[in-house]
This record gives sequence, C-alpha cells and structure tokens, in this order.
Amino acid sequence: MAEMMTDLDLVVGSMVLLRPDEDIDEFEEQREAVSQVQDQLREKGIVVDLLAQPGIEIWEGGIETMGALYQLSRLATRIEKDASIQEVLDDGPVIYEDNLDRYVTDVWDELAQTRFPHLVNLQGTLSYYLPVDFEQPVTLPAQDANGEEDEAFFGSSVRLQRELADLKELLVQRGVSVRSQAFQCLEVLAEAAAQSLRYNMPVIVY
Repeated sequence: MAEMMTDLDLVVGSMVLLRPDEDIDEFEEQREAVSQVQDQLREKGIVVDLLAQPGIEIWEGGIETMGALYQLSRLATRIEKDASIQEVLDDGPVIYEDNLDRYVTDVWDELAQTRFPHLVNLQGTLSYYLPVDFEQPVTLPAQDANGEEDEAFFGSSVRLQRELADLKELLVQRGVSVRSQAFQCLEVLAEAAAQSLRYNMPVIVY
C-alpha cells in the first residue's frame, strides 16, 4: 500500500538530528544552533532541555492537508464564540487565500483572543511543540528551507493536549464527523502531544 502524501509531517524526537558518531562536524553545527534556540527560549521564560538524546526519533505522523489544519482552527474559533459552523463544514478542508476566515485571522493578527492559542497559531512548518507548560506560544527569528528570513513557532505540548481534549468534546457535541479531515488532524496532533509528553521530547512540524 502506498504511503499517504501529507502536507505537514510531524516527528517527536530531538531537534539535533544527528549523533556525534554519524558526522561530528554537522552534529556540532546543529547542536550550536539548537543551543542558541534554547537560550532564546530561556530569555522568554521557557526552560527546556533541547540538547538531550541527539539523533533520537520516537514517533512520526502526518496531517493530510494544510486545509485540514485550517478547517480545524476555523471550527475551534467559531465554536468558542458560539457561532455557526455550517459554512466551515460546507467548505470542507480548503483554503481560500483571498477570503480567509476572520475568526482565525483575527487571532493570528492578535486582534482577538482564543482559548485554543497553541492550536490556532500553528500555521505550518518551522513549528515546534515543547514538553513544558507555558501560557502563550512564542515566535523566534529563523531561516526557512531556502535560507530566507522567517519566524519559528513554539507551542507547549502540555497546553496543546488540553486544548485538543476540550475541542474534541465540542466537535462531537456539534456533530462534526470523526472521519472528517479536520477531526483526523486533531487526532494526529493529540497523539503527537501525548508522545511528546511521554518521552519528554519536542514535536517537530515540517
């Protein structure tokens, strides 16, 4: 059976991808870069060990489409405002770039608060969930795969797990199908958070 193609891949494991015995020069370069990230996070009050167990990968999973993640965020932000979700269900897991949902974009633009910040603010790659508890996700300067200036997103696996447990119950109450891409996206993120906390390792979204 062919593997399912996914827009977003998730790994629970070390942010230092190599062990020193595999390539010492590359290992030292990665370790230095991750050490700098660890220091930047500490400056924001987030204390986490990102250097332990280099080269370890515990679990991997994937989200079928970016649209599934976006639809899940649409459902979350509308349900918490007690707004109708029928339009979201009718649209399905699609993204209309020229007509994004204000319920979601207002959170992204910090114009509105949400009880699901660690979910809704996840917008794609260069994202990580850390196995420690902190209230709001943070961003740090980073470079994308092409070396362009970008931002890296850091959320809390602890908070994500709580948010998804609450949201799952709300989705069931609203009759959202467990077979929908949005619901499957929730299940994948929930499993990633659980594995992150079980093994005290970050979730890497790429």
